[in-house]
Amino acid sequence: MTTTDRRSSTAWIRRTHALLGVISALNLLLLIGTGLLLQHVALLGLDEHTVSRRLLPSSYRPQDGDSGTRADIVVTDLHSGRMFGTAGTLFLDVVTLAWLVMLTTGLVMYWLRRGRNGRADSNGSADGNGGDL
Repeated sequence: MTTTDRRSSTAWIRRTHALLGVISALNLLLLIGTGLLLQHVALLGLDEHTVSRRLLPSSYRPQDGDSGTRADIVVTDLHSGRMFGTAGTLFLDVVTLAWLVMLTTGLVMYWLRRGRNGRADSNGSADGNGGDL
């Protein structure tokens, strides 16, 4: 297989990898932020604060009344996707699958790059062009 054929055959892998990376990056930032908050619930006093009903979806935890919901519960439910019900958890499942595809396409691109000459050059690329496929 020529270099041009290899580049065109892997172009869809690179596009898929990049597109999924951009889309899932926002969700990853949300998970990182809420995860950090969950690690420090006591330090931040989240269990002593409430989040106003005006900031929450109308269907979210109606049993908490009009005063709001404890901040630690809101952060936990936002982190898990439960805040948005079944749709939220399904969305997180889809994003998790997107991360799996990104991992797989990243590994495929790495193996294809290494497989060109059987070894990588000093730049980490098998073809010596700095890592471009």
